[in-house]
Amino acid sequence: MPADNPKLLLALRRSTDRFVGGTGWNPLAVEHDRITLNGDGTQTLLLPAMHLTGIDGVTVDGTDVDDWQADRGAGILRRDARWPYGLGNITVTCTHGWSTTPGDIADAVLEQAEIQYRALAGLQSYALGGRSVTFGASATVGVTQKWTETIERYSLGGRV
Repeated sequence: MPADNPKLLLALRRSTDRFVGGTGWNPLAVEHDRITLNGDGTQTLLLPAMHLTGIDGVTVDGTDVDDWQADRGAGILRRDARWPYGLGNITVTCTHGWSTTPGDIADAVLEQAEIQYRALAGLQSYALGGRSVTFGASATVGVTQKWTETIERYSLGGRV
């Protein structure tokens, strides 16, 4: 099929959007992203992204702070002191994500796109002449084990 096939492009977009929704973040590279967070009085700050490749700065109430350590893979900042309570009082400027999509993500998204491409939307059964075919729910909307494992591996909710 041609690369500009509308059904194929729709399946790829839907699969990609489903991956982003399932993990809670977009794994594609974002440079110098300014993220504003709420301080909650804990020592751990969970960023809404993983795979940090650079941290330009961290401020609390507009003042630079440098007494933190980063778990760059998981997107976590920790301090010996506590992050102070406040709404929007912490700003982290960082670069995160991958410039090239990791192979396991690409495989899972392409596999899911193929499933969506091949599924006939809304069709669960059909009859023709004396024969009928019924599709199970997983045949029309399900996911593979590879998809589930990849979502879990890259999910923000799976951080320690």
